[in-house]
Amino acid sequence: MHGIRLRTTAVGAAAAAALVAGCGSGSGGSGGPAASGTGSAVTAGAAAASAPGDNGVAGLPADQALQRAVQGLRDAGTVRTAGTLSTRGARIRVDLRLNTAGDCTGTLGQLGVGSFEVVKAGPQLWVRPDQEFWQTHGGSAMSDRVGDRYLRTTSDNPDFAEITELCDLTALADRLGSAGSGVTRGEPATVQGRPALALSGGSGTGTLYVATTGAPVPLELEQDTGKVEFSEFGTPVPGATPGPDQSLDLDQLESPAATPSVV
Repeated sequence: MHGIRLRTTAVGAAAAAALVAGCGSGSGGSGGPAASGTGSAVTAGAAAASAPGDNGVAGLPADQALQRAVQGLRDAGTVRTAGTLSTRGARIRVDLRLNTAGDCTGTLGQLGVGSFEVVKAGPQLWVRPDQEFWQTHGGSAMSDRVGDRYLRTTSDNPDFAEITELCDLTALADRLGSAGSGVTRGEPATVQGRPALALSGGSGTGTLYVATTGAPVPLELEQDTGKVEFSEFGTPVPGATPGPDQSLDLDQLESPAATPSVV
């Protein structure tokens, strides 16, 4: 079972790295509009103010637009992040619903390795690997032993720190906001049917698209190797957790002398 810890940690770390890489911090870049000065940005903002639903993001310098998006994400309270990105030679799939309390539900996976479901409620954390994951780390014997049940641990388990962080919307907002003055403006775009402003990190490898109408929230993080979409803002994270007959304690399961106990 030590392999399960290592692989879930690796997938969680890779997912965290992929999410921050698209709009990473970096030196260089003034934080203002790429092709115009602050005065032009103010004028553009005033001209756009009459547009239906305009939230003012389109007329802001890049660093301010990013911080508006970060605050908009925090204000939403909940979000769904879903997509695929490559990092550190791994192709990572992410589909998580998370909130500012650190609760989440969804799946994480790596191409060629398998995926696992994640449920986190308060300090309790459950993971349920799929059959591909078991065959890669654990084999059929462990798969037969666990069956279709979840493995239960807690957010205090350092082996699952990356997954715990991925479940925290506040931590996600902090990562996106870490670009600071290294971010620059790009061209207007339409993302998920909404007008958006493109923001690129000074040394990042991708672009963050921020809604310019309605709530000023991030809509998409795009890299050459994939993208992650942000949606379902304000939709509560499902509160159901695995029941006593659906989970096994991870630490007890890893003990060679222990008989798996239902928890």
